[in-house]
Amino acid sequence: ALNPTPDPAASGKLRGRWDIAWTTEAELLFLTKRGFFGLPCSAAYQLISTDPDSGVSSISNRIEFADAADSTGELIVGSSCDPAAIGGRVDFRFASCVARWRTLELPLPPVGTGWFEVLYLDDEMRIARDSRGDLQVCRRGRV
Repeated sequence: ALNPTPDPAASGKLRGRWDIAWTTEAELLFLTKRGFFGLPCSAAYQLISTDPDSGVSSISNRIEFADAADSTGELIVGSSCDPAAIGGRVDFRFASCVARWRTLELPLPPVGTGWFEVLYLDDEMRIARDSRGDLQVCRRGRV
């Protein structure tokens, strides 16, 4: 197998910040190319964590927007997730969604469930395919 990490969904390497370097996901491509209320995209990443007390895992998908005049915005979609003990599959359920633009905050309804399969995982790179067939290449980010 090409994946250097056995059972990547359960690996501690999966946790942390993952900057999205490349994707085929249409919604993400639209927002990163077009911006948000006139603000260009400044970052798109995922935070994957596990609560040390409850053991519950979560994913926070974040797209940040900013311009030279310090106007900011962000779109944050939170999900609960269930990494498989064996293999690379991570099931998720959207739990929250909020859009922020300058001082305005708009909660949006979270809709849906899905999964992604970790195809490759090492200390610095993650490649995954999701339930819709989209691919995502991520680089380890710094928090």
